[in-house]
Amino acid sequence: MSISSKLEAALGDLQKGGLSFFLSGMFSKVSRAKTVVVKLPGEGQVSVRPGQSDFFTVRQVFISEDYHLWGSARERIDREYERICANGMVPVIIDAGANIGAATIWLKRQFPKASIVAVEPDPGNAAMTRGNVANLTDVIVLEAAIGGEPGFVTMVPTAHAWAVKTRRADAGCEIITIDQAVAMVPSGKLLMAKIDIEGFESDLFDGDLRWMEDVSGVFIEPHDWMLPGKGSSRSFQAAFGERDFEIFLRGENLLYVRRESQSA
Repeated sequence: MSISSKLEAALGDLQKGGLSFFLSGMFSKVSRAKTVVVKLPGEGQVSVRPGQSDFFTVRQVFISEDYHLWGSARERIDREYERICANGMVPVIIDAGANIGAATIWLKRQFPKASIVAVEPDPGNAAMTRGNVANLTDVIVLEAAIGGEPGFVTMVPTAHAWAVKTRRADAGCEIITIDQAVAMVPSGKLLMAKIDIEGFESDLFDGDLRWMEDVSGVFIEPHDWMLPGKGSSRSFQAAFGERDFEIFLRGENLLYVRRESQSA
């Protein structure tokens, strides 16, 4: 990141996050403590690990607002959310690739009646998520990977906590499907999914896709830029192309929203 980009990011931290957010961000870059507490804009706090990408992730979620819903996309998903609640069921949001739980907190703020299943395969990240969402109700944290079929993955080491990659293996971290995750919520009905799984989306969308008939909105980060030549986005492009979704853009993410005629 260039000096001008760093200055612009710091200014955004101060203007949108407030002085406490700005100062905790600066402290997280130099502290030798195991974790640093960051006061979030509005209310609440999260812990981040100095020297890791944690504060950058928090900035993406709460300053850049990468999972903000707006306009007709928000209206459609809100209507489905209210419909699920009115029918005596529980809206379920899947946070696949939860990292340290920042997106889980954001989504819970937006949909307080929803149950969120946060799925994170990296043990260190999963532990951070459990701590950061401990004061929230109706949040389930699973130390697992999300994929198209049950099985196992092994971790592929990377330099950054946000970039933990997985690959299928005979043993290791358990893979669960989206349907299995939704089934953990009594009377649950899938509302949304946020998918940021560092290229493993190719596995997720090559498997059982029955969940796509229920979901109203999906935030997904493509990783062709990180895995050139692997075609990691091909399976989800095909899956959404075969169904009646519209595409919106938000930061690094694509947002697919089901057309109203099908979600009604």
